[in-house]
Amino acid sequence: MQNILVILDKPKHEQIALERALELAEKTGASLQLVSFVYEPVVSIPLLSGSILNVSGQMQKERAQWLQALQQKYPLPQGSTAEVIWHHDIPSWTLEYLSANDCDLVIKTAQKQFGRGGFGSIDWRLIENLPSPLWLAVNTHWVKRDRIVTALDPAVENTLHIELNQRVLKLAEALAQPLNADIETVACVPVPDEVADLDEFREQAGKLMNAVDKVIADSGVTCKTTHFVTGKPAAEVNRVVDRNKARMIMVGRGVRKGPKGFVLGNTAERILGRANTDVLIVP
Repeated sequence: MQNILVILDKPKHEQIALERALELAEKTGASLQLVSFVYEPVVSIPLLSGSILNVSGQMQKERAQWLQALQQKYPLPQGSTAEVIWHHDIPSWTLEYLSANDCDLVIKTAQKQFGRGGFGSIDWRLIENLPSPLWLAVNTHWVKRDRIVTALDPAVENTLHIELNQRVLKLAEALAQPLNADIETVACVPVPDEVADLDEFREQAGKLMNAVDKVIADSGVTCKTTHFVTGKPAAEVNRVVDRNKARMIMVGRGVRKGPKGFVLGNTAERILGRANTDVLIVP
């Protein structure tokens, strides 16, 4: 872990993403690239002139002063940078930045809200499009155990799904070591009620559990516990995370062949939408 992009919260909010980034940087020696976005749509309206055009400069100046004060409160690791970005669209700027710069991780405070899956539109666009792992942080004072729960795709007969599961596990290991956290895994099989008690299903479930265990073993990652559950993945996976008061859930972005490449699958979207803790999306 060498370079981490941190999308700062607005000045009036807690800097949760920055706190997560500083903790990780302290343990890994990574440098941080802090960006604080500011924009006023009125300046883009044609035919406006005069004092209104000074808004941009004044807003950026005030934000730069705030950013300097923030660095006094939170000293940055060596090699880190902090800048004010005048841009109307955070996801598009982030994609451009990642295409031109090496970045191991993007950290942002989750824009939690009611509506589609609990996240705001900016977060969903980042989730669905970023080529780098994305850590969305939330206030989790209730977290009591340093556990990272990896949600594995049980479709382990597919090579692409196996590779995605192993990327999730490898990143979990890279984070767990410096954060002194245990790794747990959860695999959920959606099962209709009418077949849940059939002996044949139980036999097949046993084979699937063995296949999931093999994926974990082949990754070389040590997992403290593997939870194999059935039911609706969004509910059951998050039940495991909440019950264990884990600090983070890691989810792989679904795999699809063809021009669309990596996309967020419906199951992953539902799991993320109901998460109550930090989430990390692995492409």
